[in-house]
Amino acid sequence: MGMRAAILVASLLTGVAGCASAGETPDWLAERAAAADEAYPSLRDVPRTHDANVDPAHWAAVQRDLIAAGQAVKNSPRAAPASATEAPEQFLEEARRDLEETRQSHTP
Repeated sequence: MGMRAAILVASLLTGVAGCASAGETPDWLAERAAAADEAYPSLRDVPRTHDANVDPAHWAAVQRDLIAAGQAVKNSPRAAPASATEAPEQFLEEARRDLEETRQSHTP
């Protein structure tokens, strides 16, 4: 029973302390709250209408254009996956050889 009494007393003290300080708002807090209120837009300024294009013909044309662009990308030779025979080491070796040839051509 002693534990319950202690919890009850602690709860009452917390409630009384909360009520005692509820009426006293510090000046700095009031200033900050006023500044915050001015920073947010008013919900009354939110438009109630929209200007979205809801024409099905327009979106069908957009869809056709998108599908055509996707097909063009798929048909591009750059879209083909690298072959399994091409090894990164081979590419690096060829690049180093080309670089060295270029250096040698510029050396007097």
